[in-house]
Amino acid sequence: MRKISLIVSILLLVGVIGITNAQQALPEGGNSLETAAKIEPGSYQGDSLDNKEAEYFYITDVKSGQEVNIKGTFTAADIDIGAWAILALYDEDGTELAVEEDGFYDEPLSLAISQLHRGKDSDKYYIMVKCDTWKIGSYTLAISLKGEGDEEIPAAGGVSSSEGEGPNWTLILGIIAAVIIIGIVVYFILKKKKGRNFN
Repeated sequence: MRKISLIVSILLLVGVIGITNAQQALPEGGNSLETAAKIEPGSYQGDSLDNKEAEYFYITDVKSGQEVNIKGTFTAADIDIGAWAILALYDEDGTELAVEEDGFYDEPLSLAISQLHRGKDSDKYYIMVKCDTWKIGSYTLAISLKGEGDEEIPAAGGVSSSEGEGPNWTLILGIIAAVIIIGIVVYFILKKKKGRNFN
């Protein structure tokens, strides 16, 4: 019994670590390009956005020839009302390079932007995430850089938004551990009920 408890504790720890590391908490963004918060390539979990509220972030150290890939996934605070999300990319001078926007209701909305960087190294790119109508309940933001010759620049935490990426083993192990724990708990509940039926 002690061995089983130890195994369950280890699996629970692995599951919690896997799920926690899958996405980092997104820092509070600025309310303009001038006050934007710096982030690194990676996968982030954002908070809610109220009507007309926008958050601004920026990344640096983009090399010439790299492709900046940004993906935002949004959920509405109220699925009956829905929301309207905007994802935009700006250069260091504040010129809008790309924008994607759409309305959505009960299903999460995914917006993606890709921009090939042809300027000098270490340019700054600004990212805007905005709720234009009603309220966004939560959102995720994934940023990756892809170099020339399809060489992937790893995202922080090993999570990237580009297509064709390898699996996130930490998240997979976390899910497997959670399934095993649930199976063990169900097994002991059924065993206990079966023992009572014989008495």
